[in-house]
Amino acid sequence: MASFVQFLQHSGVYAAQSFMIVPRGGFNLVCLRDSKDVRLSYDRDRLQIDDVRLEHVERVAQEYIDARFRTQRSQEREDQSLRLRTALYATARPEGPARALKISAKGVGIPELRAMRGSTGIKLEIAILPRKDFTIAFKFLKHLDQSGKVINATKWTPDDVPWFLTKLNWTFGAQANIFFTAVDATWITVQKALGAKISRDVFRSDIVPFKRRDADLTCFLVGDYDAMDNEAAGEYLPDEQVCVVVDQGNPPVFDYGEAFIGVMAHEVGHFLHHKRNMPGSGHHDRSGVLLSSGMESLSLDKQLVSNITAW
Repeated sequence: MASFVQFLQHSGVYAAQSFMIVPRGGFNLVCLRDSKDVRLSYDRDRLQIDDVRLEHVERVAQEYIDARFRTQRSQEREDQSLRLRTALYATARPEGPARALKISAKGVGIPELRAMRGSTGIKLEIAILPRKDFTIAFKFLKHLDQSGKVINATKWTPDDVPWFLTKLNWTFGAQANIFFTAVDATWITVQKALGAKISRDVFRSDIVPFKRRDADLTCFLVGDYDAMDNEAAGEYLPDEQVCVVVDQGNPPVFDYGEAFIGVMAHEVGHFLHHKRNMPGSGHHDRSGVLLSSGMESLSLDKQLVSNITAW
């Protein structure tokens, strides 16, 4: 039976919900499995769909990676590029059972793609999303210890910001066409002893004033933090447009390897939800999806995409 699947994890193809995103004026990729004798039906005024053949793989893969990583150079970029090229070559074989489809947006809205074999078939809603760009500043806390010596409160440093951006821009850029640019990455020093765990009151009074006021969002790295609400691993303050993330993240909630960046993405998700003037905090009960009140991951879904952006 024919089916649509993503080539890369967190790439804006939500096969279980028969939904995918395509950047307005750009393209996304999807694999059509068991494609023999399947014909495609779609709105040709709003979509252009091309098969990615062997001679196209390198060019298409490069365009795809460039669009989502922009000028950032990183191991993550190289890894994703290798994964994509490998997957595309596997589906681009002549007479193979699967097809690699390059879906380009020519219009707006949510046109449908249908893959039909005879009188039966499957469909995919294709949300054509405008690009959104936000600026983000990162501030790393120093304060005094009990002897009056300046100490680093966090293990993270400004040198880690390129990695932060790579992960955030893949999470939100590839899945919702939302990108972030860093406008600041600096240490801040509070000239008093703050203790091992920063309270919300201390955060508001002594740390938030260091925010970058011309940035859309300022993210503070403070080591450990106590929001007084379920030992939160991070928090977003909508009235200040700042967030705070603890060094270790939240291992019980996120899969291995995502505990820290998952919390940062969670707080950024609150920011995006707030920017859309959506009601509530943005938390939901869909397990395995970012902002879930249960287990989370860096995955978005159709409902979350609709909550943080518009088509």
